Amino acid sequence: MRLLLFILFSIPLLSPALLWAKSAPVEENYLKAEDYISAALGRQPEKPGIIWITKDIKPHIRKILRKKVFPLRYRYYRHGNRTVWILNVVGRTMPITTGITIEDSKIIDLTVLTYRESRGSEIRFPAYSNQFNNVELDEKLRLSKPINGISGATMSTNAMKKASRLALYLHNKVLEENVPQEQK
Repeated sequence: MRLLLFILFSIPLLSPALLWAKSAPVEENYLKAEDYISAALGRQPEKPGIIWITKDIKPHIRKILRKKVFPLRYRYYRHGNRTVWILNVVGRTMPITTGITIEDSKIIDLTVLTYRESRGSEIRFPAYSNQFNNVELDEKLRLSKPINGISGATMSTNAMKKASRLALYLHNKVLEENVPQEQK
C-alpha cells in the first residue's frame, strides 16, 4: 500500500521534469564549417578575410539584426566575386550556425550547419532553405523576395532572414572595398 501511494504521489512531481527534458535544446551538427567552406569555394579555404564593424557600418547592422550588441568583426572566405559567411544568429534562445554563399550579390546557397534550439529544426531542409536562392538585398536592406515561414519555427525562420540580410550586406561592403583577391 505504501508503495502504491508513493508511486501515485511521485508521478505528478516527476512529470514537469520529464516534460522539460523533452523540450531541452540539443545541439545537432549537420555539417562542419570547414567542409561547407571547401565545398562552396571548390577548394580548401585559405586565410579568412575580416571585415571590421566601423561606425559607418554599425547602424546598418543594428537595423538588420535589431540588436545593439554584435561582434566587432566578421570573418569571410572569398574567391573572386564569391564570398562564404559562417554566421551565428540567435533563434529563440540559442545561436543557429549558418553557412551562406553569395556570388554577384545574390545568395547561391544557405545551409544550416548547427542547430541548437528545441524545435524548429525544419529550417535545415531544402524545402525551406532553397527559398533564399537568388535573393538580393534592396536599398532598404530588405530581401528582394518574400520568404515563407514554418509554423512553430517563427523565431528560427526570422533568424535565417537576419543571417541572410547580414551576409548580403557584408558581401556588398567587402566588394565595395575592392580588396584585391587572387583568383587561382
